[in-house]
Amino acid sequence: MRINPSTPFYHPHPSTAPLAQRRQHDTNGGSYDATQRPDDPYIRNVNSPSFNKEQAVRQLTRGTRRWEDRNRNNKTEVSYYFTHERGMGFNDHQRQEARRSLQSWADVANLTFTENGGPAEGRLTFRMSNTVDYAAGQYPYTHNLDSEAGDTRYRPHAVERPVLTHEIGHALGLTHPGDYNRGDPHSSTRVYAQDSKAHTLMSYYTAAESGKNAKDRPLAGMMDDISAIQHFYGANYQTRRENNTYGFNSNTGRDYYSLRNPQDSAYFCIWDGAGNDTLDVSGYHTNQVINLRAGSFSDVGNGRGNVSIARNCLIENAIGGSGHDVLIGNEADNRLTGGAGADRLRGGGGADSFVYNYASDSTPANPDEIMDFTSGTDKIDLRGLERRTNTQFKPVKAFSGRIGDAIVGFNPQTQRHFIAIDLTGNRTADFVVTSTQVIRPPDVLVN
Repeated sequence: MRINPSTPFYHPHPSTAPLAQRRQHDTNGGSYDATQRPDDPYIRNVNSPSFNKEQAVRQLTRGTRRWEDRNRNNKTEVSYYFTHERGMGFNDHQRQEARRSLQSWADVANLTFTENGGPAEGRLTFRMSNTVDYAAGQYPYTHNLDSEAGDTRYRPHAVERPVLTHEIGHALGLTHPGDYNRGDPHSSTRVYAQDSKAHTLMSYYTAAESGKNAKDRPLAGMMDDISAIQHFYGANYQTRRENNTYGFNSNTGRDYYSLRNPQDSAYFCIWDGAGNDTLDVSGYHTNQVINLRAGSFSDVGNGRGNVSIARNCLIENAIGGSGHDVLIGNEADNRLTGGAGADRLRGGGGADSFVYNYASDSTPANPDEIMDFTSGTDKIDLRGLERRTNTQFKPVKAFSGRIGDAIVGFNPQTQRHFIAIDLTGNRTADFVVTSTQVIRPPDVLVN
């Protein structure tokens, strides 16, 4: 479509959404542009020193060893075994949960796990035991594979995925982020702000201790776990090299990355090797913040800082839900789909596309606002909207009563550029997108 660049001013209906809904608020109650929030906006409210990546990695690997890649093939090969002693052993379900935990570590680092694999570069055992209070894991000891190195032990009631993944973390060389072991930790042993399960499942502390809100416990490694295990064994960039979707409509084959209904709780950190990938939170109806920057935290569903993207991980696309969402892109060519609600979108670097598939995605009462549109580089993609409304959009200077009339203009009262479309033929805009920066006709994609 080529819309006449000399189109006159058209004043779309102003938003009737309450200001509190249309603008995000910081934790101190002040109004600000949430598309420019820090990658972790909650850590500043924690009264403890904040650790960067290098400090967090040192904390999780202090005083421990790793299994060595002795044959130098860039894969550390670990054999694992399920023991059966004194009539106690893992049942089929527990074994499958253990395998899933092992896979979550192999997904992010250059590790291979072989069941009953014989001599290898590392060894890991799963043992049912009444000699531990709950569960325990032994660190690697590379000079004596006949020792208890890599041994993990569990009370029968403790064999569940979060515990298995945690103890395997010990067996691979990760320690607790604080100087605590067994039982409940004390505040004196918590030395930095990121010591919580929102950053590392090796922590005993809940996400709330880092200013975040997440239900349950993580099933797989979180941001600092991924950085630490990659420090030991290298990053696995062969994981999910195809185009993957995380969240709703997931094709990852990992339950912790898969959401199916609005009642599901999201609590994960994304690691992805390659491809053109999407974080899809379209099933939620709450006001969310989706941040695609590596090393960032998002507010997904009813959570706060409950979904993160690992460092050195590139996710290209985001799909919001039906609330008033904030979508934040990264340096890639992002496709940002806000969905219903009055969304705010910032593409960041790259040639970004702001995608609209339904008339309800951006209405005159609740229009989206694009915060950093770059004419000539970014695009507003209306092809899905055109197909679903079975309408051919036509550039006009003023609405004529024809279905599909489209105006690109500037509103001097709001100081916003816009595209407005009449989808019903009543000479009134039914679809409106606003922008802080100029939109030109060639920036609009239609069929």
